[in-house]
Amino acid sequence: MVVFFKVLFVQFNLSDYLGHTTFVTGPEKHCGKTTFMNRVFGLCSRAVSEGTHPGKPPAVLTVGYDGEARDYLSGARKPSVPVRTGDIFVTAERFLRSSGALPEILETVPGSTALGRIAVARAGRCGSVALVGPEGNSAVSWILGFLSMENLADTVLIDGAINRITQVSGIPGSSFVYVLRIDRVNQGKSMERMQRIAALAGLPVYGGHGDGKKSGSVAFVEGALTAQTLAAVPPSADAIVIDDFTKVFLEAGELNALLRSKRVLVRTPIDFRGFAISCRGLDDGEFLRMLPGETMAGKTIQNLYRDIGALA
Repeated sequence: MVVFFKVLFVQFNLSDYLGHTTFVTGPEKHCGKTTFMNRVFGLCSRAVSEGTHPGKPPAVLTVGYDGEARDYLSGARKPSVPVRTGDIFVTAERFLRSSGALPEILETVPGSTALGRIAVARAGRCGSVALVGPEGNSAVSWILGFLSMENLADTVLIDGAINRITQVSGIPGSSFVYVLRIDRVNQGKSMERMQRIAALAGLPVYGGHGDGKKSGSVAFVEGALTAQTLAAVPPSADAIVIDDFTKVFLEAGELNALLRSKRVLVRTPIDFRGFAISCRGLDDGEFLRMLPGETMAGKTIQNLYRDIGALA
């Protein structure tokens, strides 16, 4: 079955990605992160090669291991990661020879992984590559710092690890997209996930003690907001301030109950680009009717979409 990605923005703007760092996240393996990332990366690369974007060629990397023909654990077929001449990518040194992209090693990343040393490389010709990246935020930060310091890339797409949105908070100024595969079996759980992400990404920014309804009614939670730390918040507090929404570790039901009783504010907002959805066994009309409009209203998500393939 051909899967079409529907980008649930009022309008898909390539400028939202060009010149920015974007994490492509999702709740599980094979939810479509790499496919979506490849499509946007290809559009960014073409914009540079055709001169419609004056910046540097884009860079692509992953957190962990991706781009192999088949998943090592499940054996499921996986999409390759195509690159054009001049594109920047990050992988283990052992995979460079087989990439077919005539790679030039620009630098090696400090430390090592189970698959060996990680290298930042430039494609000498078009080809397909396997991406291997670090697991930790510090190494991702090092790579992004190197790309910026050496003026190698101003557009970066990162295939994030499964359900690890916390990585986004470690890179100031980055954005994220949330990718889901929705079918008739998981549609209820998927809608719940979408509601939760939309609610978290839409939390207001803390602007001072005036955000409480009365003096002294703001509670500050350092670190993670869990059921345990929430229980320690004084009942008199009508507002809770956290660092950013990735610190919230509450299930959807717990979060909804909290938001009904208190305001939750963040010190640092994180830019949310929206959801990229692949529907299997559902037509467009069915999917759009499932969207809870009140929850999504004003949260970037609208009942409008455009097939990203139309931008080819």
